[in-house]
Amino acid sequence: MRQEIFSAVSFVSGLLRHRKTLSPDELDRFSRSLFEVLMTRYSNHWFPEHPFKGSAFRCIRIVKCRLDPVVVSAATLAGISESKLVECMPSELTLWVDPNEVSYRFGEDGSIGVVECQPPRDIYDNCRNEHLKHTSEFTDVMSTVIAV
Repeated sequence: MRQEIFSAVSFVSGLLRHRKTLSPDELDRFSRSLFEVLMTRYSNHWFPEHPFKGSAFRCIRIVKCRLDPVVVSAATLAGISESKLVECMPSELTLWVDPNEVSYRFGEDGSIGVVECQPPRDIYDNCRNEHLKHTSEFTDVMSTVIAV
C-alpha cells in the first residue's frame, strides 16, 4: 500500500511541480499531507488479494476544476488554499490507487495510463523459485554432461 500511495503522490506532485505555481516548500508540505491522508483513508480499504475491491473508494477525481475531498483535505493540512491548488491542477483527472497498480486518465474520454504497476509479491516469488529450480536442474544436467 505504501508503494502505491507513494507512486500516486509522486505523480500528483510531478503535475504540480510542472505548473510551478507552488513553492518547493508548499509542494513538499502538500506531498507529505497527501501521503498521510491517503494512508489513513485507505488503511481499511486495501485488499491485495482482490485488487479491484474498494477501487471506487480509492479513486481520486478532479472534475471541471472541482477537487476531490481527499485532495482538499491534504491541501488544508498543508496550509495551502483550495483556490491556489485548483490553479495548478488539471481540470479533469481520475487517479486510481489500487494494489499493485496506480493508473490515471486526463479528461473523461482520455486513454488510461499506468503510473505504477508491480507484480504481486507471491507471483514474483513463485517465478523466482521456478527460475531457481530450473537453473539448478540445468546445472545438474551440465555437471553430468561435463563429468561424462
